[in-house]
Amino acid sequence: MTKPKKILFGIFVLLVIAIVAFRWYEFFTGPVKQPLAFSHKVHTEILKCEECHTGVTNSASATIPDIAVCMGCHSEEPLSKSPEEKKLIDYIKKKQNISWKRLYKNPVHVYFSHNRHVSVGKLACEQCHGNMGKAVRPPRRALVHMDMDYCISCHKKNNIDISCVNCHK
Repeated sequence: MTKPKKILFGIFVLLVIAIVAFRWYEFFTGPVKQPLAFSHKVHTEILKCEECHTGVTNSASATIPDIAVCMGCHSEEPLSKSPEEKKLIDYIKKKQNISWKRLYKNPVHVYFSHNRHVSVGKLACEQCHGNMGKAVRPPRRALVHMDMDYCISCHKKNNIDISCVNCHK
């Protein structure tokens, strides 16, 4: 095999590896498709985040709303002409929870408390979740890439302790 052919073959192999790696990554962390095209914007114009995501201010976890939370405002009669609300009404009639997919998930070795960050630290939801409240459709990926560097930089910026034991349990 001549040198130019070896170079082309090497480029081809690297390209194949890159495509396979991208597809593998997308398969395991790929875009999320939610069961309803939920508009956070419509809801945040009349509600606060914690009214649906209970636990934000008083526990470690901010819950994904179950159908009972939706039924606090919605009944078996639609409030709008939205086809997505009609889907919601079907869930309500069946008293069936919506199988929302998580966008944000901490590794098992990381402890994160919403209460500590929202109630004690006075952080706005947007600080970690981006402009979710303005989203008219569910995002297919997390709006903010929260990794350890993201958290550490916020802690340093706000002069908060960055000892490992605060988050790694």
